[in-house]
Amino acid sequence: MLILTISILFICTPISHTSESRIKYGGYALNALQRLLNFFESNADNLNLDGLYGLRIAQGQLNALEQILVSSKNKQIILTDKNHIIHSLSIQIERIANISLNTIAHEQSLYLHRFSLVVYQPFIIEYRIRKINKNLIEQGKRNANFDEEESDKCFAELLGSSDHLNSTKCFISKSCWKMMTSPLSKNYRLTHQLLWFLIAKNINCIDQDIANERVNHFEDMFCANIYEDAKLNLFNNINQDLFLEQILLCSIIGYEDFLRFDWFNTILTWQHPDYDCFSDASETIRFHRHEKRHLLIEQEMNHACLSHKSGLAAGLLATYSRAFLQ
Repeated sequence: MLILTISILFICTPISHTSESRIKYGGYALNALQRLLNFFESNADNLNLDGLYGLRIAQGQLNALEQILVSSKNKQIILTDKNHIIHSLSIQIERIANISLNTIAHEQSLYLHRFSLVVYQPFIIEYRIRKINKNLIEQGKRNANFDEEESDKCFAELLGSSDHLNSTKCFISKSCWKMMTSPLSKNYRLTHQLLWFLIAKNINCIDQDIANERVNHFEDMFCANIYEDAKLNLFNNINQDLFLEQILLCSIIGYEDFLRFDWFNTILTWQHPDYDCFSDASETIRFHRHEKRHLLIEQEMNHACLSHKSGLAAGLLATYSRAFLQ
């Protein structure tokens, strides 16, 4: 039903075939997102913090898209969300968050305290369209080993929620800086290096022009190498959860190389045909849970749906919607 609604609510002047395709795929993305959010709303008290973080990313992307459509000055293509579907999806995420946060506060209070700055509101991050810099692809043996406890401490240190007395936001120790900027990383080790920088920007720990230039360099380096990892990951069907994370973290800051039509079509086939969530059912290679996740925690929901994986998918579907429709 939503796809039919999208074709009506987006009013446009004559456009190119490419633009028509983007609007059509934007409708597909919103449709898939709406079905996924309906699943989350029916299981909101079983959503863990890591899944909720993906929803907050989705909410940030939806809010940005809504603002773009309201203020758009593009004279060739005029898109109007006449029925306020994008806004309603953002409000739906807020409802889901309110229920899940109440449960998380009782069951994971320490974990919630540690990451509260990024789950109590939409995750807003600068979106600057840019291209992958292939010159930054690192050569040599790359390291996938990840010290979960040390990395967790570095995130808490940044967020000002560590166990130390007088813990303050934006504090960065030398050991954490070394961990988060170490070269030749791959897989979750690499995506969480990028995530650490994105959270630093989101909570306003980076506000100087020189520092921001340095961070942009790290983003360029991380995403160039994440793109190579993602291609190999999908080709070998190694880990769908990781693939979703790889695409999401780079695409939300504007690396639209990751938002490929062929990858989008593949991801849609992973959405459960009956429950509209994301599970392990579509994977040909199975992992023990502790082998798949290294920092953020996975949780199985109803029908064997996965909280973190589905949250990542929600964030990515919203990002595809934004990229195709803005």
